[in-house]
Amino acid sequence: MKYCVYIFIIIFISATTSHAQRGGGGQRGSFSLSNLSSSKNALPDSILFADSAELKNKRIIGYSLTKDIGDSYIAPMDTNRLNYANSTLIDGHGLSVGYLGNMGSPAQSHIFSDRKEANDFIFADGYNYYKYTSQNLLFYDAKTPYSNVTYTFGGASINKEERLKAVLTTNFGKKINIGGDFDYVYGRGFYNSNGTKQVSYRLFGSYRSDRYELNAYLSNQHFVINENGGITDPKYIRDPDNNLQNGQIPKSKELPVRYNAAWNRVRNKQYFLTHRYNLGFTRSIDQVDEEGNAKEIFVPVSSIIHTFEYEDYRRRFYSSQTSVIDTCYQGVYNLDPELNDRMSSWNYKNTFALSLREGFQDWVKLGLTAFIRIEQRKFRLQSQPEELKNSPIFSDNWDSYPTLESLDFPLIKDYSESSTYIGGELYKRQGSMLTYNARGELSIIGDDIGEFRLTGELQTKFNLFNKELSLRVNGHINNTTPAFYQRHFYSRYFWWENNLKNIKQVYVGGEAKIEATKTTLSAGVESIENYVFFNADGVPEQSGNNIQVITAKVKQDFHYKAFGWENEIAYQLSSEKKELPLPEITAYSNIYLKTKLAKVLTVQIGADAHYFTEYDAPYYEPATQQFQLQRKGKEMKVGNYPLVNAYVNFHLKQTRFFLMMYNISTLFTDPNYFSLASYPLNPMHLKIGISVNFNN
Repeated sequence: MKYCVYIFIIIFISATTSHAQRGGGGQRGSFSLSNLSSSKNALPDSILFADSAELKNKRIIGYSLTKDIGDSYIAPMDTNRLNYANSTLIDGHGLSVGYLGNMGSPAQSHIFSDRKEANDFIFADGYNYYKYTSQNLLFYDAKTPYSNVTYTFGGASINKEERLKAVLTTNFGKKINIGGDFDYVYGRGFYNSNGTKQVSYRLFGSYRSDRYELNAYLSNQHFVINENGGITDPKYIRDPDNNLQNGQIPKSKELPVRYNAAWNRVRNKQYFLTHRYNLGFTRSIDQVDEEGNAKEIFVPVSSIIHTFEYEDYRRRFYSSQTSVIDTCYQGVYNLDPELNDRMSSWNYKNTFALSLREGFQDWVKLGLTAFIRIEQRKFRLQSQPEELKNSPIFSDNWDSYPTLESLDFPLIKDYSESSTYIGGELYKRQGSMLTYNARGELSIIGDDIGEFRLTGELQTKFNLFNKELSLRVNGHINNTTPAFYQRHFYSRYFWWENNLKNIKQVYVGGEAKIEATKTTLSAGVESIENYVFFNADGVPEQSGNNIQVITAKVKQDFHYKAFGWENEIAYQLSSEKKELPLPEITAYSNIYLKTKLAKVLTVQIGADAHYFTEYDAPYYEPATQQFQLQRKGKEMKVGNYPLVNAYVNFHLKQTRFFLMMYNISTLFTDPNYFSLASYPLNPMHLKIGISVNFNN
C-alpha cells in the first residue's frame, strides 16, 4: 500500500529523477536529462537534437542517446579551455573518488548518490569510469571531417602511466555519419604489482533523415590489472622515517604488498542498434527556396522505435603462485595447482516502443512513449564438487581434504534468466519555464517479475531579486532484484548461494541554481531497505536495517577579471555507518589565474585540492573485484588528507596542453595519501598532456 502512495505522490508532483535501469548485464544506474550536460559551457540539457534546426547548422555536433528509447540529446564535447589537466585524472570525474592509485584501476565514488546500481556482471563495476555504455558514448553530425587525439603521461620509466585517446568521424552527405573511437591505458604502477592495461575501441555510425533515424555501434573493451591486494601496513606511507630499509626511505616499488603475480582480466563486447520510423506531415514556413517556392518542413507526429542491445562479459582471475596467495584467504574451495577463476555472461535486450511527439501542434504540450522490453541473460561459472561446498581448507589443515585425483575438475554451471518489462514516459522537454520527465517500468513476466522503477524530474525557472533562479525537483522509487553474482558465486576463495530479497529505494531531492552568482545548492534523502553490501569477510550480506542517506551540496564559483576560484563541498550522513560507511565532509577547491598572451595563447596557472574527512573507507578485494568493508585485523582510518595538484594549462587555437605536479601535498603535510583502505595514491610526480582537434 505504501508504494501506491509513493507512486501517486511522485507522478502528481513530478518529484522523480534518476532513471535507474536494470537490464541483464546492462548499466544499472541513475539517468537524468541533466546528466547529459555536465560541462559549464554545455548547451541546455533539454535540447532535443531532432527538434533543433538551428543546431543542425553547426559544423560538428555531439549527441547522446537515452536508455532503451534512443532519443538523441545534444551533449557537451571535450573542448573546455580551462581545467584541462584536472579532467584527465580519475579524481576529475567527481567530487571525490577512491581508487587503487594507478591510472586505469578500479574506482568508486566517495559520494553515495554518484554510485551506479550494481551490474549483473559485478566484476566490471569498478571500471564504470572507463566502461562504454549506450548512454555515455557520443554520436556525431560532422559537416566537415573531425578528429581528436589526446595523449597524457606521467612518472619515470619504471612507473610511467600513459593514456592515448582518439576519435575520427565524418559525414557522407547530409544523412550518414561513420567514425571510430580508441582508448589505450598503460600504467606500469608506482607500487609493486599494481600495473594496469586497457584497450577499448568502438566503430559507430548513424543515418538521420526526416522519416528514418538509425544509430549503431560495436565495441570491444579489455581491462587488465596486476593485483597486489594493497600494501601490508599503512605505516610505510604514514611514517616512512621510522621504517627505513638499509638506512634509507624505501621507494614505493619496494613497499611490501599482500601478494603479487596475480592478474584480473575483464573483457566486454557490445553490439547496439536503435532505429525509428517517424510518421508526420509537411508544413509550409515563411521562407522561399531558390526558385521562389514556399519551403516545407517535415513535422514528426509519432515514432515507431526498436532498440537492440547485446553484451558479452568475461572475467578471469589467475596466478601460478597459489602457495603464496592461498595463505591470504580463509577458505580454499578449489585444489587446482593454479588459480584460474573464470566466469562469463551474455545478455541481449529488444525494446519496442511507440512515441507521440511533443509540439507537433501548438496545443500539444507534452510527449508520451509506451514500450515493451524483452531481456534474455545467461551466466556461466565454475562450479565446485560437493565434497568442498561446506569444507573450507585452512592453511594449517591441508591433509584432511580430498586429493585432486578424487575430484572431477572443472565443473561448469550455467544459469539462464529472462524478463519482460512494460513501461512508459510522460514528458515536456520544450520551453524554459517548466519541463518535466516521468518514467515507469514494471517486470510482468520472468525471473524479475514484480521489479519496478519510477523515475523522473521537474525543472522550472523564474526571477528572484532580478536574478534568474533555476529549480529542479527529483526523486525515484525502485524495487529491484540484486545483481546475479551477488546471488550466485563459486571461485577458489569465495563461495555463496544467497536468497536475497529485492532492494527497495526511495529518493527525493532538489537543486537550486543562480547562474548570475555561480551558486548551486542541492540536497536529497534516500531510504534503502535490503541494502546489499560486501562485509569484512568479502561476501555479500543483506542489511536488516532501513538505511537513510542524507546528502547536501554547495557549489560556489568566483570570477573577477583574471582571477578564478571554484569550490564545491558535500555533506553526507549514513544512518548505518558499519554497513554503509561514508565520509561526512567531501570538498574540492580550485584557485587559478588566467590570461591571454599575444591574443592567441590562453594560459591558466593554479592549484586544486580534493579532500574528505576521515572514515572507514572500503577495501578493494581482488578475488571478487568488489569494494567491501575493511578486513578484520586490518582496519584503518582513511582521509583527512588534501590531495593538492599544481598545474599550468595552455590553449592555442585547436591545441590544449598542460603540465601538472601531482600530489604536492607531501611537501607541506604528513604523508597520508590513501583513498581506499590499504591502497595509497601515487606519490608526487610530473604529468604532461596534449590534446589536438582537427576539424577539416
